[in-house]
Amino acid sequence: MNNDINNLPTLKEIEGNLFQELQNYFQLIMVSLLEDVDKWLMNNRDYQRYENREIQSCTIDTMFGSITIKRRIYRDRYKGERVALLDKYLRFNGSDSISPFLTELMVDWASRGPSYRDVRDRFIDLLGYQVSSHETIRQHVLKIQPKEVELEPEKKPKKVDTLFLEVDGLHISKQNSSRKSREIKFGIVHEGWEKRHPSSNEYSLVNKSFWHSMDKGENFWETFSRYLYEHYDITKDTQVIINGDRAPWIRSGVEYFESAMYTYDRYHLKKWIKETLNNRTEEERSKVIQAADANDPVELVVAIAEAEKEEMDPEKKEEIADMRLFILENMDAFRDYREILRKEKGVDTTGMRPMGAAESNMNFFAKRLKGGYSWSAAGVDAMTSAIIHRFEETLSKAIHDSCGPGHAKRKEKRYPSFATLLTEKASKAVGVIKGHIPALVKDDQGKPYTRVLRGLAGLS
Repeated sequence: MNNDINNLPTLKEIEGNLFQELQNYFQLIMVSLLEDVDKWLMNNRDYQRYENREIQSCTIDTMFGSITIKRRIYRDRYKGERVALLDKYLRFNGSDSISPFLTELMVDWASRGPSYRDVRDRFIDLLGYQVSSHETIRQHVLKIQPKEVELEPEKKPKKVDTLFLEVDGLHISKQNSSRKSREIKFGIVHEGWEKRHPSSNEYSLVNKSFWHSMDKGENFWETFSRYLYEHYDITKDTQVIINGDRAPWIRSGVEYFESAMYTYDRYHLKKWIKETLNNRTEEERSKVIQAADANDPVELVVAIAEAEKEEMDPEKKEEIADMRLFILENMDAFRDYREILRKEKGVDTTGMRPMGAAESNMNFFAKRLKGGYSWSAAGVDAMTSAIIHRFEETLSKAIHDSCGPGHAKRKEKRYPSFATLLTEKASKAVGVIKGHIPALVKDDQGKPYTRVLRGLAGLS
């Protein structure tokens, strides 16, 4: 008895072994389910269009391990090409070695960082086997396309009174080029702020979306403004507030809208003040920063002029003078934009908050794109697109759209709904220890995935 107790496996061993057993079991379920669906599609296909030719095997890596399924290949008499209806209907490509679920997870994890190799190793740790190489993961990311400018046909541009644009640039290391770095230009558009929940002191941006470009500033605004005009009904009455640093390409954005205002980002302003006045006393710097916090450009210029007068270093004195002149030439950019809207435009500014969300969002991009890595133009464009799709919860669609013509939207034949298919009992599972699955008896039991489980359990 004592020997038996001493030889008991640890909880870690039990959990690991059970997970492997479940993987093996769910492989069988997956194969059985997919082959049943393939048989159902054969019996419910358009007989005039699809001629049944042969059965072909394909092997796919899944969360449960590698599975091999046999599905039917048809000749499409209309198009004169071969097609697997299972692939077409379930929106996957049998020639891919990795399931759509794993592919999406790979790209998602890759967009979070820190590297493609890390994603490869994390899958090994989680699943117990290597799903793919780091290069395969990179190739999947490279397929991700940027967002489309145009709205979907059924949608109409949205009418808003005020649009907020946070614009910034991020310099990343460049591969195989005489230029050491390149700048990715980002635009973040939102419709204002709302509390995270009624009693919260924290706010989130309303309907936030992203745009990026590695082109020159003019090209950035050409595409970003087109995107905005497609999604919003922007007229001369629409107030567009552009927040950013002093880069000329950012300030030029006001030219693309009838009623636009440029405001200097306070994070970048304070950073500029500290760098420019680093020779001055703490008291002098504090006085300048206090004027900036008070959104008082006149007092700001006065405080900078005083620091300029005391500066003895010619180069630093010139830097301070440049700052003072820039503020004098762009006084409104250093006022509170809400005051201008309220007093000069007659706009109700209730609920509007200080701008500056770009920097916190830029940190997410910088964390993945900088950190000692160098990028090809295609690589950084695809990774940036993947991050944006993840933020906007469109990554799944982007991966689906990137998989080629085999994943085009199905328009030819209206198959019965998948939920209808799942009312038919799937193959009877064997070798199962009968147990209790909450999904089979609770509120979820009407959902399609639960119907599969009920069918497999013989409860249909």
